[in-house]
Amino acid sequence: MLRRGPINTDLSDLPAWVANEKLKENATTYKYSSYYNEVYDIEKKYKLNSDLFKNLSKNIWWVHQEDAATDEFVKKRCYDLNYWLCDEVYNKLKTFGLEGDLENVIRRIHSVWTKIVEKEIPYKDYKCYPDDKLIFNMSYLKDIKDLFDFFEDFASTKRDIIANTEEACLKYREYLRPKIPIYYTWRDSCKEEGFICKRYIDDYEKYRPAGILFQLDPWLIFTYSSNECFKEVHDVFRDAKKEPKRNDDIYIKIMEKLKRERPGKSLISANVGEGLRGSEFFIPGDNDNFM
Repeated sequence: MLRRGPINTDLSDLPAWVANEKLKENATTYKYSSYYNEVYDIEKKYKLNSDLFKNLSKNIWWVHQEDAATDEFVKKRCYDLNYWLCDEVYNKLKTFGLEGDLENVIRRIHSVWTKIVEKEIPYKDYKCYPDDKLIFNMSYLKDIKDLFDFFEDFASTKRDIIANTEEACLKYREYLRPKIPIYYTWRDSCKEEGFICKRYIDDYEKYRPAGILFQLDPWLIFTYSSNECFKEVHDVFRDAKKEPKRNDDIYIKIMEKLKRERPGKSLISANVGEGLRGSEFFIPGDNDNFM
């Protein structure tokens, strides 16, 4: 009997992974250092060491370079930077139990970021500014990050799935387990002007995972249940399409309601999207809609 060789489960060649690692790299210089004098007070108050600002400067510069992203994902790379900053500051504040101050701190840093872009980043068709429409809830921001990463990785995962479906299933099933539910719960929001997905993603319909099925061996559709990995991924799709829809407006309304019910309580860490089923904000999932 032939023995299968080790399955490659390394995802470090996916473009979103590469970009995320680039953002996490520590700066070797302190570009634009003079701009941060205006946030010296919050640097001391919240123990935000200068490495945060060094890395922000490095990342502001990097996202404006031609090799930072393909034309298709230039705007998405800007969201990556917005998310990176929120996540970095959130984790630093959480150490001291001060995560409730996240929005105030981020707004101050946004002022510096804006000045750097306006004065130091000339001659660019698209400039990456801080997003002043962000909803300050980390589970929301992480969902959107995962959704956009899924879109950016789509061409790579699609290529592998078509080339060798069984190996790709084993390689990507852990990757797909959280990404597919996020795709189905958030994709309808990509149609709506003003919502975050529409602001950063120009053509979300290009990244439809179910559309890949038409490019696979038809026999797989009839035999998937005999393959443990195929069945597992099928079940992820099935269950994901039962999940309630989510969008920016729902999050805003839930957070407004929670603020009224829990005055003074921070919602930065709250899992606001939980409990939608049966609530006044419930929008049913796709259920049997295969696509």
